[in-house]
Amino acid sequence: MQHYRSFRILVARSLPVLQKIKIKALLQIINKGSFSDSWGMDNRSDTHNRDLLKKYAVDFSRQVSMNKKYTIGFILKPTHRDTENIIHGCHAVGVSYVLYDIGNPDLFVELKKTICNALVICPAHDNNVIRNIFHETAQVINSEMNIFLYPSLRELNFYEAKRTLSYFLTLNNIPHPKTAVFNDLDAAVKYLNDSSYPLVFKTHLGASASGVEILPNRKQALKLARHLFNKYYLRKMETEKRATEWGYMLVQEFVNETKEYRIIKIGDSWFGYQKWKSSDQVFMSGSGVLKWIDPSVKLLNFCYEIASRHKFTSMCFDIFEDKSENFLVNELQTWFGSYDPTEMYVDGIPGRYCKIEGKWVFEPGMYNVHGSMALRVVDIIKSLQLNEPTQ
Repeated sequence: MQHYRSFRILVARSLPVLQKIKIKALLQIINKGSFSDSWGMDNRSDTHNRDLLKKYAVDFSRQVSMNKKYTIGFILKPTHRDTENIIHGCHAVGVSYVLYDIGNPDLFVELKKTICNALVICPAHDNNVIRNIFHETAQVINSEMNIFLYPSLRELNFYEAKRTLSYFLTLNNIPHPKTAVFNDLDAAVKYLNDSSYPLVFKTHLGASASGVEILPNRKQALKLARHLFNKYYLRKMETEKRATEWGYMLVQEFVNETKEYRIIKIGDSWFGYQKWKSSDQVFMSGSGVLKWIDPSVKLLNFCYEIASRHKFTSMCFDIFEDKSENFLVNELQTWFGSYDPTEMYVDGIPGRYCKIEGKWVFEPGMYNVHGSMALRVVDIIKSLQLNEPTQ
């Protein structure tokens, strides 16, 4: 797999668009399965899921006490899966919804007339242009409209934005792998000449390790730095120029002998599993392989403290555990893939953790149906109710 990735980097920086498209198609055939959505419902037993849903179904309308009718607006780049999840999620809770297409040139004309109690930003990150459009939209709504925005602007600020995330982690003294960001080639060269190897390079945008490279030595690190500042970089499997990265370099220490976990918070609900990879895979992120575990109290508390301090509403924590059993934040994403009707099994039982009176309590149930959208809607309604004036 490493061979094909190196080959992809070489051709993607030099070939015309048509040839790049051919290369992309070829690599998809070569790597068939490696980049597929192996956590998707299509790859699970339908009978198994139906049996679990029947036994552990959750009545989301009972998760929140409705004191009035609510309407929630969703700003998104419509896809069948996303719109279906929103519609079913809202129906499950019992709220009305409005869908706003981010591509509508009259978006803000429509938002001026909104009857919604809250607006939800459902960002896409096909490329930097799309990601920035969502980011700008969220900023304007937050500053110019008197309406509840979900997730919060702070959470959206470092969604698919690894430079911004590194600044956030540093300023708030949150343990994470040592990271350096450069916007000047000379400064990057000096750092790389003085560094120990391997290092990890990451692009500002890029999910499932699509923009991650291990730099095994100084020679390859310097070569990549010159490409980033003098030419451009394309993430794995990308072909269009709007997805290029250039003019900066982000490198991170290589944390050896680690375990990696994913802990998910949606409102009061917490889930977790261990990331895994097969012997021929380089990265756990995007591997499509996971290990169902009962997350430790220490791990849950580590994420809970960060979320409480920074008032996170919905967050996915990708956490390294080093050989000294210290936890390090690798990534934080307020939106994340949630294709399975559950994101955690404990002793074979699907469910969630909630912290009640200072103790972690496991509650069985299939809480992540509809791409976890029903659970997000419950969290939005609870947040609205907290801010409503008392009678």
